Amino acid sequence: MNSFTATATPPPPSHCAVVVRSLLHSRPDERKKVLEDVEYNIFAFPAGMVICDYLSDSGTSAMTDVQWATLMRADESYGRNWGYYCLLDAFRDIFERGRDKQRVFHRLLTGTADIALYREKFLFPYQDGFVNGGLHQLERPNFFIVPQGRCAEFLLFSTLMSMIKEVSTPSNSGRPAVVSNGFFDTTAANAASAGFGLQTFTQPGLESSFPQELIGRENPFKGNLDVAATEAFLTEHPGEVVMILLTITNNWAAAQPVSMANIRATASLAKRGQIPLFFDACRFAENALFIQLYEAGYSDKTIPDIVQEMFSYADGFTISLKKDGLANMGGALCFRDKGLFASKYEGIGLQLKERQIVYFGNDSYGGMSGRDLMAAAAGLYEVVKEPYLRRRVTQVQSFAMKLQHNGIAVLSPPGGHAVYLDMEDFFYGCDRKPDDFASVGFTLQLLQDYGIRAAEAGPFGWEWDRKSPEDRKKIPNLVRFAVPRNMMSDEHIDYTVAAIKELYARRHTIPNVEITRGKDSRLRHFQCGMRPIPMPKSPSVTRTYLGEATRQLSLISRAINQPETKKDQLLRAIALATGEWGEKHVSVETGTSRWASNVGNDHSPFEYSVAMDQSTGDAEIRFVVEAQPNLDSADELQEQVQCNAPERLQESALQLNEEIAAGNQATVSLARFNLVRDIFMLPQPKGKFAAWHSYASTKTGSEWKVYLNPFASGGANSDSLAATREAFGRLGLASSWELVERTMSAHDFVLYFSLDLSSTLESARVKVYIAHPATPASEVARKHAAICPGASDYEIQRFCAVMAGGSLGPYSAKPLLSCFAFTTKAPDRPVGTVHFPVDAYADNDAEIQYRIDHYMQEKAVPSIFKERYRKIISGVQRRPLDQGPGIHAWISLKQSETGRLSNTFYLSSELFRAAEGGRVEAS
Repeated sequence: MNSFTATATPPPPSHCAVVVRSLLHSRPDERKKVLEDVEYNIFAFPAGMVICDYLSDSGTSAMTDVQWATLMRADESYGRNWGYYCLLDAFRDIFERGRDKQRVFHRLLTGTADIALYREKFLFPYQDGFVNGGLHQLERPNFFIVPQGRCAEFLLFSTLMSMIKEVSTPSNSGRPAVVSNGFFDTTAANAASAGFGLQTFTQPGLESSFPQELIGRENPFKGNLDVAATEAFLTEHPGEVVMILLTITNNWAAAQPVSMANIRATASLAKRGQIPLFFDACRFAENALFIQLYEAGYSDKTIPDIVQEMFSYADGFTISLKKDGLANMGGALCFRDKGLFASKYEGIGLQLKERQIVYFGNDSYGGMSGRDLMAAAAGLYEVVKEPYLRRRVTQVQSFAMKLQHNGIAVLSPPGGHAVYLDMEDFFYGCDRKPDDFASVGFTLQLLQDYGIRAAEAGPFGWEWDRKSPEDRKKIPNLVRFAVPRNMMSDEHIDYTVAAIKELYARRHTIPNVEITRGKDSRLRHFQCGMRPIPMPKSPSVTRTYLGEATRQLSLISRAINQPETKKDQLLRAIALATGEWGEKHVSVETGTSRWASNVGNDHSPFEYSVAMDQSTGDAEIRFVVEAQPNLDSADELQEQVQCNAPERLQESALQLNEEIAAGNQATVSLARFNLVRDIFMLPQPKGKFAAWHSYASTKTGSEWKVYLNPFASGGANSDSLAATREAFGRLGLASSWELVERTMSAHDFVLYFSLDLSSTLESARVKVYIAHPATPASEVARKHAAICPGASDYEIQRFCAVMAGGSLGPYSAKPLLSCFAFTTKAPDRPVGTVHFPVDAYADNDAEIQYRIDHYMQEKAVPSIFKERYRKIISGVQRRPLDQGPGIHAWISLKQSETGRLSNTFYLSSELFRAAEGGRVEAS
């Protein structure tokens, strides 16, 4: 899990801890009171009460012993302290010299500096790079020290706009724009405050799924600039763009790296347009490691070589030394001497220096102490050490993979400095809107209940409610866990993963959030007041039957990434199947004023199912529906319940039969149904149902099927066997039924008989469902192995054991079902499916999900299978899974003749789940 390769061996440790800080443990009720006191603003919450703090990786690093040593050798002189010279030369070493570093700070650290060092190194007249020296830094200053990165941004954008305004003419008076692959919040605020228009063009696919098994092997560099979109914008807005800014790694885009190829292409585009290219270089070293690991042609290059090439394409950069400087304070702005930026804005260096002195202090320190200057200088050398970088990125990667292993979606592959929870996936099926700010509610609950602080990076932070419809589309919905450098152990990570997992299990209860103060303030997340809006404990269904089915089926469709055309067919099918009664509102009461069907676990009139291939994760959606009478009043419905309900339901089923056939003339035929109609459709039908209809959206097209009741006569088991035998005989499959009947014990009985309503009669299936009361898994497996080619006794028993929580039976609470499917072209080679009634053998759906996870792990199914299953459950879930069983009804195992395995998950819509949390009993 922790490695960059396919091996299981993690990289060796990069450091040892020599100083330990004890944590103050507070209780949830204490943290809740403090949250109230600080208006629920996580930035105002006291750090001393936080157990694991992922608010930011800026300035929160644990410095190395080398940095602490240099700190002790600091010079606090006001003018030209030696930390100033050390920092300047560290920048030359790291960003320009590659492997040819001079490391002059070592002389200061060891106390061996002499006059020659000052004359030959500190005062040497370097020029043409990012850091002029000697007289050139006085005449053409191009390196500016500031307290932190946002100060460098302010210095750059405010001074640049000042110069642009000085030279603007009526012909070029349009609003100057800056284009970026992603602006960090303070970058955007400083640029916008200065008057620049901002255009973000991130490479498409940021939120696209990425296979878990490829993490550590490949990287698509999702942080790249969309060069084509940028070029199109430049063409459409000639002369408007004054700078292209690459953020490396892309903090706006979930810490995703930028490839060297993208940097090179961006530099080429900028050069053609005579537009300066700047970097937001806060995490340059982490970006360099990603290039080394994942970009072709760089695996043999050193980190210093890669950094040198990266910065050879830039005209300038801002940097926060609180990130990839391993310092607690510091920042800088640099631009290339005599480069495009310097020539285009002649004299800007002197203006920058003047503003630096006015706002931050003498250029010798720029608002930083001598100790901070020395620590930052040493930190730049520490941060490009490969063992450190590998451990750093590996820890973040491991964090992300542990979350994924526990069913929590993260933006993947993980980036360099933080793990980003995908909150769209987290709240999938919970009906949260962007301006509900539910992700902020998550951070508040996490802080209150577990003492873990993280930051929302979505609709609240990026001010979704204040953006245009077009800009809203670009805003991701994420929560960032920024991991401090050299600070946290696996103990911190594991505690955090467990806490997130617990919150995910009860995500339906996480509050929304309302802004109470400072909604329109700039960078409001740092200063506004909020309050949580509790969610109802037992949310009721307020839609119509069709409306709710459409909502849940749409969510299931999205969960398996079903094409829009297939989804549209699915929704048209459910609209047809529900007819007029589907337009009635779902009753919120538990009396006889609603239909009580046996299709769903909670007596809903429809049930969903998804079949998934164990090898590929390919999925097909199905639903089963019981056609209902079109009754208009409670009195009529009461009459239906008390009188001959099966007769009325039979009428509705026959009507739906005709409507399905009429609407699907090319693919649906009632010919075979009509052959057996009089066996199951009786003048006075009995039993719990008359007929159900099933629709499946398959690779080959839409499929309709009808389920018929062998007990329609109300007779004994022998009568149902006789009815089934007669039906098989009329369909020309008498020998097929003989195969099944030979496997049946005295206690087995036929539960359902079903027909594909297909016009392709040769391949249309006839299915029979056999119930096995109080039968062990071994006996069920033996039946399948006896008549089904490809059936594995072992696979069936393993499946049943896992679904039952370890038991091989006999299963007495609710019988297992065997489905045997026949066709006229293969009457003696049935396809067998075992259906396990998992809800009867588990205390709650959380336990069922645990068993399914265990089964998936045993079967080593692909990650897409796991992801789709989890998301499918979220699509129908309305409550925490540990609040009893009900969502999972049946799980099936199908074995094809070729040995291919698939599972189908049968899911209740839970329309009528009782308010107290239990299932509704039959009425």
